[in-house]
Amino acid sequence: MARGKSVGMPSAPAGADDDLPDHLFRWSDALGRRLSREMRAIAPPDLEAIGGRRARLLQIIPADGLRVTDLASRAGVTKQAIGQLVDTLEELGLVQSSPSESDRRVRWVARTPGGDAVVDQTLALIAEAEDRLRAEVGRARYDAMLVTMRELGRDVTW
Repeated sequence: MARGKSVGMPSAPAGADDDLPDHLFRWSDALGRRLSREMRAIAPPDLEAIGGRRARLLQIIPADGLRVTDLASRAGVTKQAIGQLVDTLEELGLVQSSPSESDRRVRWVARTPGGDAVVDQTLALIAEAEDRLRAEVGRARYDAMLVTMRELGRDVTW
């Protein structure tokens, strides 16, 4: 079997670089861009104005909140970067932050009801965008892709 080709998979378009060793990176990046494009196409203007990165950050804040340091770890970015994003989300009324009750040096961040509403709206858009992609390739193939991605990424921590 030729490198980059799978039995039962459709052939790549002529000129595609599927034999390059970075193909998995390119495909996963392309899928992320495609999902983002699908979501932008259906997102209402107020949600699009918040931005995908901010909306994703809201999703990883648990209902009872968490320390900014832990949020940075979950998001895979520095405390400084998270601090700036939290400040912006706070200005938008989507989160509130305050010193932790147990340690005043620790900054605690939690979603507001407005932040909860953005998360609900974002999750609905993700589901709709996924439904579009699922319809394009078929339910079985799309769902098999999700199972495979979860399995391959199961040990990755953020």
